[in-house]
Amino acid sequence: MIRRPLPLLLAPLCILFFLLAAPGVPPAGAAEIVKRVGSVTFRVDTTWAFPGGVVVVRLGSRGRLGSAWALLDGRRAPFYSERGVPRALVPVPVDAVPGPATLGVEIAGRRGEQRIPVGLEIAPRTYPARDVPLAEAQRALLKGGEADHDARRLLGWLRTESRTTPGPLFAPVGPAPAVGFGEARAYGGAGPVESRTDTVHGEYHRGVDYVVPPGTEVRAPGAATVLFAGPLGLSGETVVLDHGQGILSVLMHLSRVEVNVGDTVARGVRVGLSGDTGLAPEPMLQWRVYLHGVAVDPAVIGLQLG
Repeated sequence: MIRRPLPLLLAPLCILFFLLAAPGVPPAGAAEIVKRVGSVTFRVDTTWAFPGGVVVVRLGSRGRLGSAWALLDGRRAPFYSERGVPRALVPVPVDAVPGPATLGVEIAGRRGEQRIPVGLEIAPRTYPARDVPLAEAQRALLKGGEADHDARRLLGWLRTESRTTPGPLFAPVGPAPAVGFGEARAYGGAGPVESRTDTVHGEYHRGVDYVVPPGTEVRAPGAATVLFAGPLGLSGETVVLDHGQGILSVLMHLSRVEVNVGDTVARGVRVGLSGDTGLAPEPMLQWRVYLHGVAVDPAVIGLQLG
């Protein structure tokens, strides 16, 4: 099913608001490392190389390149074509240690596989700590194996790598501050919550929270295919969107879902209404963006794809 997009006049305004409202995102600047090995040129943009950010790698070659991957801290990011240029978006997890790091680029060709190391610096970025109280009914959701089962299902969707070219992303709701990404969260002694949502290590908050009235329209942040639409134990009514090339949005705590698995949605299409399902501490929408299975700041991805 193809759904109609947000009116074209509103879309640029939403993108502008999203970029202006994103907390803690530094302005872009020139921070490129260039390395040449043989006929291949490696361009590594470290502007956003901080915990929760993204390292952007582009390749140039006088000859034809084979398959290529970029690796950082053991995580693999494939190269995809960006206007004819191989580009890899490499996630930097929130719990990455600031300081010197080595990015590896693997290229498979007729002469076998070659790995080129590129030294870079992971800049520091501080995230606050926050304690989130849970009601007794919410604590009950953490008991039993259903939450863990749902987390494994979610992780499977987050590993999706489709070849669709992703377009720009914008905030899924109207004017409301985006807060919470990267926070070290405790849930009133309830034990691990964040890691039990997606089975990824660490209790840092994966998404940005929009505190909005129940029933607020929630729109697709970008063109996508719906991978999941329905209830999950801890995130409540949830929509998982595949934007392509390892970039996925997860919209959580909805009161109503209005899309189905397999739907193709345009940027700005309404996918549901906000609510307080799952472990939402108040009526809200939570938006997560995962890059190759790693949660990153949605504002950073928005800048890379805009």
